[in-house]
Amino acid sequence: MPKFTEAIRKINKWFDFARSHPQIYAPLIVLFLLAIVYFAMLATPLNLRNLNRIVTIQPNASLQEIATYLQDQNIIENRSRFILATKMMRKGRKLRAGRFNLKRASNYYELIKTLSDWEVETVRVTIPEGLRSREIAKLLEKRIGVSAEGFMKKIMDPNFTHELGIAADNLEGYLFPDSYDLLEGDSPEYVIRRMVSRFKEVVNDSVRQEIKRRGYNLHQVITLASIVEGEVQVNFERPIVASLYYNRLRRRIRLEACPTIQYIIPDSPRRLLMSDLKIKSPYNTYLHYGLPPGPVSNPGWKSIQATLNPAKTNYLYMISKGDSTYTHFFTSNYNEFLAAKKRLQNIRKQNKLNAGKDYVD
Repeated sequence: MPKFTEAIRKINKWFDFARSHPQIYAPLIVLFLLAIVYFAMLATPLNLRNLNRIVTIQPNASLQEIATYLQDQNIIENRSRFILATKMMRKGRKLRAGRFNLKRASNYYELIKTLSDWEVETVRVTIPEGLRSREIAKLLEKRIGVSAEGFMKKIMDPNFTHELGIAADNLEGYLFPDSYDLLEGDSPEYVIRRMVSRFKEVVNDSVRQEIKRRGYNLHQVITLASIVEGEVQVNFERPIVASLYYNRLRRRIRLEACPTIQYIIPDSPRRLLMSDLKIKSPYNTYLHYGLPPGPVSNPGWKSIQATLNPAKTNYLYMISKGDSTYTHFFTSNYNEFLAAKKRLQNIRKQNKLNAGKDYVD
């Protein structure tokens, strides 16, 4: 308080001096009033009731256009006051294009500083290959606060799916695994659009022409690629696994693909039980012939590429070797498959991994 009292004393002393010199008193009063207006203008609060704190400023947007946009977004309530405040701060030509999180802004001053000077804080989120949409939703909720429920609602919306140009009932399989620079508070719709846009960049027109040339459609290829993604952990096996499933499709043998079962159990991923194979679902490839209705994960480019360029094999069966290579034993002979399965079961037993449960392998 002593410092505040001293400051008031000095201000009063200055005004006493100004009153005794009329030539400076009137201008001083004017400057004082302007200072009050200036600080009052910059202290104008934003509409904090607006929960959407992400704004996008378009390249080459004028100050007037930015002010109109902010008012339309219900961030500010007075367009003219914002324009005046920006000019008073000499930032009229310094507002930047880009996406901004306004979590640090509570008034015009902080808003203008955010749009002109303060660093944009993004979060790099990496989406691994083979995640299901519900797993991506949980990851995004944890990293940037995206509503997992809202995310899945948009993913499963056929109208939104068609709006994005995807010929499917939902967007499972079309969220491309990659690293994305996002803002905390980004909307589910924005993130999904980014991921689908990246999918279209990778699976471009030339790739789609190749799919068509091979006699398939995009949905079929992405569905099979998602199964391949779920089966392998080493890259060289991808074309082999793709070949095996193509062989089974051509011979009208059920795919019996474990990733399709993982997709329909609620506590995935885990080791599958024999009872899981009896779940009634169109995605259960142990019960139904052909491909499931859609992708069972979001595959990466290597699995998509392997599905487009499968190896030339006559394999019909595969089973894990159960060792540190994370690879499979492949064969076209059913008896060889059964022998390999027995070897795997013995390895599981030796390592005490069966725990008395009726596992699939």
